[in-house]
Amino acid sequence: VKAFPAVSVLVRDEGATTELAKSLGSLQDFENALPYEDPKLAKRVRSDVPVGVYDVVADFGQARGTNTATILPNDALFSRRYGRTILMRKNIIVHPDLSAIAARRWAAAVAPEHVAQLAAEGGFHRTLWHEIGHYLGPDRTGDGRALDQALQSWADALEEMKADLVSLFVHERLGAQGALPAGRLQAVRASGILRTLQDQRPRKDQPYQVMQLAQFNWYLDQGLLTFDAEHRLRIDFARYPKTVEGLLREVMALQRAGDPAKADAFFARWTTWTEDRHEALGHRMREAGGPRFRLVRYAALGE
Repeated sequence: VKAFPAVSVLVRDEGATTELAKSLGSLQDFENALPYEDPKLAKRVRSDVPVGVYDVVADFGQARGTNTATILPNDALFSRRYGRTILMRKNIIVHPDLSAIAARRWAAAVAPEHVAQLAAEGGFHRTLWHEIGHYLGPDRTGDGRALDQALQSWADALEEMKADLVSLFVHERLGAQGALPAGRLQAVRASGILRTLQDQRPRKDQPYQVMQLAQFNWYLDQGLLTFDAEHRLRIDFARYPKTVEGLLREVMALQRAGDPAKADAFFARWTTWTEDRHEALGHRMREAGGPRFRLVRYAALGE
């Protein structure tokens, strides 16, 4: 099989990147605030994270598609030595066609009073802080082992869930401090819920879908989400901060323990799938979402 290199042409959004850079100076404060079992476990983090917001002009090879963010390198050793570079693809995340698909899926899942709470801005900021979230929290087990080696097949699912939850945790803190523009916290919260909604039962080898289902079931268990008489989701936003913090504490404890058996037991408990709730919800979302695949075209290439 012949491999094609991934090449992208991007235009930097200077205003959005400058705004982001101002908030990164508080990364150590966010790290210190994370719900570690022992607060002394918080590590020193760099504030000069190389992250920028871009609009995609054209993609070539394996980069062509609707990828919302690029974070490289993936190698754990290189990341610890040199850090990572984060490229946020803003015009992909907020593209009206993709936003319309998300809105239809959301409307099919939630009670009517929540439909208007979803906004493309929420997806952008949640995704942005998800990528930054990889810099925060445990990067080694308590006894110094690399997470991917210690947790084996569960390492990716736990790391991605940690990043999801760090993003929500940070926004809850910023919202409590009055440091967010009007409406942003609500939009991020709605995006965080949408992220967890599965339209079909995931396989064990799908780390993103597995960890999203685990979040969803945790939210149900904690009462953040409930089903109404019409089998649509209602959201108790008052429960959002403690529910997110509790799951984040659990995930980071699993990472620190580095025990794949404990991780396996955690996911076995929190990835149940029922016909009357999960499958019924998934069916409505599949019907509302439309075609599964999309052909990406670029005006700059005359397409």
